[in-house]
Formats: sequence, structure tokens, C-alpha cells
Amino acid sequence: MPRTTDVYLACDGCGSHFEFAPLVFGCPSCLRANRVRVLEVHYRRNGTPPPPWATSRRSGSGRYADLLPRDGDDGVSLGEGGTPLIRSRVVGPRVGLRHLYFKNETVNPTWSFKDRYVAVTINVARQFGYRRTVVSSTGNLGASTAAYSAAAGLACLFIAPPDASPVFLDQARLHGAHVFVTTWDGRQPIFEHLARARGCFPVGLFLPRPVHNPFGVEGYKAFAYEVLDTLRRPPAAMLFPCARGNGLYGAWKGFREAQAFGWTESTPAMVACQPVGANSLEVSLQTGSAEAVELPQVQSVALSTKETVADTHALAAIRVSGGTALSATDAEILQGVRDLGQEGLCVEASSALPVACLPKLLASSSISPDDPIVCVLTAAGIKWPGSIAPGAPPLVQTAPDLAAIDRHLAELGLLAGA
Repeated sequence: MPRTTDVYLACDGCGSHFEFAPLVFGCPSCLRANRVRVLEVHYRRNGTPPPPWATSRRSGSGRYADLLPRDGDDGVSLGEGGTPLIRSRVVGPRVGLRHLYFKNETVNPTWSFKDRYVAVTINVARQFGYRRTVVSSTGNLGASTAAYSAAAGLACLFIAPPDASPVFLDQARLHGAHVFVTTWDGRQPIFEHLARARGCFPVGLFLPRPVHNPFGVEGYKAFAYEVLDTLRRPPAAMLFPCARGNGLYGAWKGFREAQAFGWTESTPAMVACQPVGANSLEVSLQTGSAEAVELPQVQSVALSTKETVADTHALAAIRVSGGTALSATDAEILQGVRDLGQEGLCVEASSALPVACLPKLLASSSISPDDPIVCVLTAAGIKWPGSIAPGAPPLVQTAPDLAAIDRHLAELGLLAGA
């Protein structure tokens, strides 16, 4: 990893620079002026690094450790990153794309892309001497924080909303996390109290909030590195499920770095995919807003992405990259889950958003059938069983005899020669 003297934090508002330190309460300069602005990680590099795939034999996120604010060989890792890029056999041909790929994040250690974010964060927290972490999450971030905290020997406090899947809560408790379930609106005050007054490192998001995490988003840069490693060129477009949009922004930051390093000449259009009603990024683009627009709380089958407002960094990344933001209904999202099931992939509803939004992208853009397109599938569906069963073949209760089985096969049209 770069030495801490090679890494610093900069304010996106006033431009102030700060040494690498646990500054999780916003820019100190802006706070003195009663403003909340986000700090972001930057690097002072000696020369231009070569592509990691040309020089490193390590696997997963360890391949890119020198490009991230975390300990390299000594850091805590559970094998996150290095996820497969799978070529579509069903959805791509159906929509007329010859080179549609799925970045399958369900194979990360806790079955979601959050492991990239949390691995960086927990290593930074440990480096700064913290003994406890706190996280507020609908599920994936909380389960990941619990797992990596356990691996690092840190205590974890997980604040969850009442409609979080019990699977996440049980998973976090398995890792020794202390789970507190409260109201949606009650989570943030508790989260901030535990960070400010009880010595917990906040594994929060990269957002202009009084308590936020400047470090974790760096882990998402490896999306860009890995896609370039596999395709040897950037895709024409990269579709991300977005709640706040941290994953999209982190990937965009990685592509920009890769371009600056000379690893690629171009960058992809970044496409945000959100549920209808929780489509802060789409509304922001439609209204021409410089800041992400906050919307009323809605219900959605895509619980992991139904936040009221996205991050302005993601909005800017979409604009600069020439991308767009799209939204899908619950029916379209669940159809996306089923379509991915036909590909052999089991994803949560939020992860199906790129597939649900893909036809709208093709209808509104100049993407050609030969352009490479990447859909990021952020998390596994097994934790949300209610979202993967609708539309599936029914369960068949059968007598344990061969004649009964044959009758069922005949009803299903599956007898030989049928």
C-alpha cells in the first residue's frame, strides 16, 4: 500500500487538504462555517503505476492493494473481489446484444459487492486503532461489516430497520455482531451517537452527512480494474443498481484513474438503475438539478435500493461519463430476477435492476449490437427468498411412486417424446 504520508483527504467543497486520519465527521474547515461537505481520498504518487494485471500474481482485491488506502499483505481479507464477468446466454441474445456481461458480485465472501467497500474500511479502522464498528444498513452492508469486523477482531454494532430480512440479521449475529432493530428514521441518530460518543468507527456511506465514511468507496475502484483486466478495453456502458450510488461512483473513479495511468484510452457511460419512486438520480437529470434531488419514501420490492436521495458524486459521474439514469417498476424488477434465473444466476431484486432497465437503455441510446455492456449484479437472492419465488414453477407434492412421477411429467410436458 502507499504509505500514509502518500495518501491524503481533500474536501470536495472548499478544497482543503488533510493528512490521512480518521476524519469521519466531514471537512473540519467547512464545519467551522456550519457546512457539511464530504472528504475524499487522494494520492501523491511517484510516477505512473503499471496495470496490476501485468505485474501482480495476487488474486481478488489484493491484486490492487497498492492502489487502495489499506494495508496490502498485512490487511484483513476474506477473498473479496476478483469476481467473474459472465457472458450472457439468454438476456443478451433476447435484446440483441452480442457482448452482454454480468459482473457477478454474489460470489463475494458475504455474497454482495459491499465486501469491497467494507474490506477497505475495516482495514483503515484497524489501522487507526479502533476497537468497535457501527453500521446502519438494510442488510448487505451490515452483514459484510459484521463479517469483516469479526475477521479483524473488532466488535460490531448493526442498526437495522424493521423490514430487514431475518437472514441478514442472523448472518450478522453469527459473526458476533450486536444487532439492534429500530425504525427507519431512528437509525441515523443512533448511528451518529455511537460514532460520536461511544468510540465506534462508522462504516457509513460516502455522502454529505454529519457522519460519513471517506474510505470505503475506494474499494469499488477495483470494478474498473477487473473489467479492464478481463475485457482489455472498457465497456460501452456499465449498468449499476443504485441506492446512494457509491458503487457507481467508485467504479467511475477507477476508470478515470485507469485512463490517467494510460491503461485505457476511453471510459464507459455510467448508467444508474433505480426503482420507480426511489429514482433520485433519474429525477435529478430530468430536472437539471446540480444536487441529487430528495424524494418521498416509497415501498419497493428492491428494498436495498429504495433510499430517498442519491449522492451528488454519482450524479456528476453519470453526467461526465455521458451516461444516464433509468428506473424500473416492481413487475419489471421481478421479471429481471426471473430472466437472470434462466442464466443460472440467483440475485436479489435490487441486483436485477440493470436487466430490468436494459431495454429502456437500448431504446434511448446509440448502443450497437457489438458494443460490450456490463451489468453489475450486486448481491445474492437467497437472502430475500420472497423476491426469487414469484413466477417460478410451483412446488409439486407427489407420492413416492414412479407412476405418479410420470403423471406429473406428462402434465408438465416433460415425458420423453412429449
